Amino acid sequence: MVTRDDVARQAGVSPSTVSYVINNGPRSVSEATKEKVFQAVQTLGYRPNAVARNLRRQRTSSLGLIIPDIINPYFAQVAQGIEAVAFERNFTVVFCHTQYSLEQELKYLDHLYEERAAGVLWVPATGEIEPAQRLIDYGLPTVLIDRVLDGIEMPAVVADNYRGGYIATKHLLSLGHRRIGCIARPVRLSHSRERVQGYQTALKDAGIAFDERLVAAGGYRLENGYEAIQYLLGLEDPPTAVFTYNDIMAIGATRALRERGMDVPRDFSVVGYDDIPDAAYTCPALTTVRQAKYEMGAKGIELLFKIMDGEIVDPQVKESVSVELIERESTGPVPN
Repeated sequence: MVTRDDVARQAGVSPSTVSYVINNGPRSVSEATKEKVFQAVQTLGYRPNAVARNLRRQRTSSLGLIIPDIINPYFAQVAQGIEAVAFERNFTVVFCHTQYSLEQELKYLDHLYEERAAGVLWVPATGEIEPAQRLIDYGLPTVLIDRVLDGIEMPAVVADNYRGGYIATKHLLSLGHRRIGCIARPVRLSHSRERVQGYQTALKDAGIAFDERLVAAGGYRLENGYEAIQYLLGLEDPPTAVFTYNDIMAIGATRALRERGMDVPRDFSVVGYDDIPDAAYTCPALTTVRQAKYEMGAKGIELLFKIMDGEIVDPQVKESVSVELIERESTGPVPN
């Protein structure tokens, strides 16, 4: 069976360009490129799905939810808000777990398009814009959740990550800490960058010079927090506290500290981010920045339905949900 990818290879173009030419999508393509695609279609005998040619008119009652990490409870709580609103509108939600892989992300987008999904709620896994461009090419109504992409205008629902980084660092400063580490994800995604910016501003407001050595590049899972805190503790002048990218990494960092014989918070303070359910039940209970996760998901799908219903939505719109510091047991005064 000849596929769209076969046509793309024959014509020397991307699969999304093939979809555009066949479906007369919203992107401008040169006549020469169109001719290459049509020739490849004829040569290979490609027969595209007739229903997929008219996605908007023949859409299903399914929505795609693309998330990078099904293990992290944070995304499950966002999904709860999405699914609740979808259920009220008699829509089903198809979960697509990308495992932070660009390749899997692109495959899921193709699948949702070919299965005639009515719209997509997307948590980008990387800072790459290729998936966003493909969604635009396909003409799929899309809302970004939790983060935005540089250079791409798409409606989004996000948390106030800058404020989150600021209040987390401010809390540690109020306890007397002056050497404060930060574990961040080394990706070009808005939410991670904004949290670090909030951290830097809080230090600046306290008259403390930013030390880039105190920012450790981590991933997003337990082992990444575990490894990152080892780096910070290995510095000549190590920090006495740390603000982490998420709660999962904070839990990993706490384990590493305990293995070194350090008490949290007597010897070292830890602040997480997200306030996943586990945060209140770790030992010690985790001080963290709570995001309105359910609300973020609900707002995202409500915005998507507006687009699907034909309302004019500014592609630059960025709806925001609140953040707040939840003070528990993992933070305390700077040790003597």
